[in-house]
Amino acid sequence: MRRIAGIALIAIAAVRIVSTYHVFNQTWDEPCSVACGIQWLDNGTYDLDPKHPPLGRVAAAAGLYLMGARSPGFGYPYVEGNALLLTGNYWTNLTVARLGSLPFFLLACAVVWMWTSWAFGSSAGLLAVGLFSFLPPVLGHAGMAMTDITLAATLPAALFSFCIWLERPTLGRTLAFGACVGLAVLSKFTTFVFLPLCGLPLAITYWRSTGRMSPSIAPRVWLLRIGLASLTSAVVIWAGYRFSWGTIPALGTRLHLPAAPLIRGLHQLWLHNQEGHWNVLFGRRSNTGWWYFYPVLLAVKTPAAFLLLAGLGIASIVRRAANWRARTLVWPIAGILAAGLPSHVNTGIRHILPIYVMFAGAAAAGLLWTLRRSRAWAVAGIVLLVWYTASSAWAHPDYLAYFNEFAPGEAGAFGVDSDLDWGQDLARMPEVCARHHVDSLALAYNGSADLDRFGLPPWHELSPGVAETGWIGISIYKLKLGTEDQPDAFRWLERFQPVDRAGKSILLYFIPPAQGQ
Repeated sequence: MRRIAGIALIAIAAVRIVSTYHVFNQTWDEPCSVACGIQWLDNGTYDLDPKHPPLGRVAAAAGLYLMGARSPGFGYPYVEGNALLLTGNYWTNLTVARLGSLPFFLLACAVVWMWTSWAFGSSAGLLAVGLFSFLPPVLGHAGMAMTDITLAATLPAALFSFCIWLERPTLGRTLAFGACVGLAVLSKFTTFVFLPLCGLPLAITYWRSTGRMSPSIAPRVWLLRIGLASLTSAVVIWAGYRFSWGTIPALGTRLHLPAAPLIRGLHQLWLHNQEGHWNVLFGRRSNTGWWYFYPVLLAVKTPAAFLLLAGLGIASIVRRAANWRARTLVWPIAGILAAGLPSHVNTGIRHILPIYVMFAGAAAAGLLWTLRRSRAWAVAGIVLLVWYTASSAWAHPDYLAYFNEFAPGEAGAFGVDSDLDWGQDLARMPEVCARHHVDSLALAYNGSADLDRFGLPPWHELSPGVAETGWIGISIYKLKLGTEDQPDAFRWLERFQPVDRAGKSILLYFIPPAQGQ
């Protein structure tokens, strides 16, 4: 019965995800994902944009490749991605690309279910999968042809496989652990930071709880199995780069190495972190980030009722000093948050999306604690569950731009990048324009979509720093961050009240001639 209920909850979430495919046009980076995946499938190479590894991108491109899509060879990922999406039926192509993310959402649900059941029992596992599958940030990013939901599945899978490997490091578990680590690396390079910060506390916790690493296993055998897991990871990672070799410049020479795009991608990611990325927090702009960005984001992007349940769960877990399994759901939360503290790339909750797998397990523990504590606590737990369910349903379909009941996030106070304005609402703009009989439009759009493909009224680009009159559409990202050369280019619009908005991310203004000066 629990299994049927769990499958039903996951199916409901999958329907909610798929129902958003035709609401949102492409986000900024989806064409890049598609282009890189097609290059990998068609040419066997991966050099368009190696900053992210290939697993999620190949999944996004696989359906299109089977439909006959091939690499255009333009040499620029966003141009190639747009060409691929616009060849034939745009919405069909985009849907096929986004369907590639759905298996990773299903895998993440399975990991939530198994890990929480292993730690707390089958009832908690069922509650956890229900709580996880209703999280707006998870639903939003599971609906995009991107790499974020991929890591949300594979990193927790690697951590959970490590936990069960610690208890009994058999040959099968060793191979499974190594394979899961390899898949996590192929999902996102942040795995190299997340894994040690999450895994080392897990190993220490197990050792302190049991006083040993495993019964009747010699240290030499441990070393051999660690070596086998590492070798398995390396083979999986190399396979992800199609067992390729390449050259990279290093130490005044050129080294011939396996999986060279991985090395180049890590270098590009390091450079990106050094350069930073512009965003807004509490009205302040920065391209170097804030150490508290991700804790704040977690507080405002997560439903309040879920946070309360998770807080109760973590408190109950900490008190269980003898139960090491329960605490495996706490340390990775701390590890992932710690990894985000020094980051200069503060763009969105998607960068720490795997944290919700462990949070769901903790929230399930909190809900069970209330149901078993007393009648008053049980009523409180049920109220929180109903509140959470209603909050999740109310968020549909704007899961990407969701902020909880106590956070005025739609105004851009907590960031204007992938948490609010990722270019996803352009397709909703024509309906808004028709509602107000807009006959011409000045537009400042933040995104990679082709503006001529969505039925907009006659439009021209809104000039930076020029106070125009008439109908004006502007992405919130542009309003708050302007252009690279003129960060205040469009702030003059904030003197006026928008007439309407397309989705959550594009504002529509009407500026009468007398007021535009």
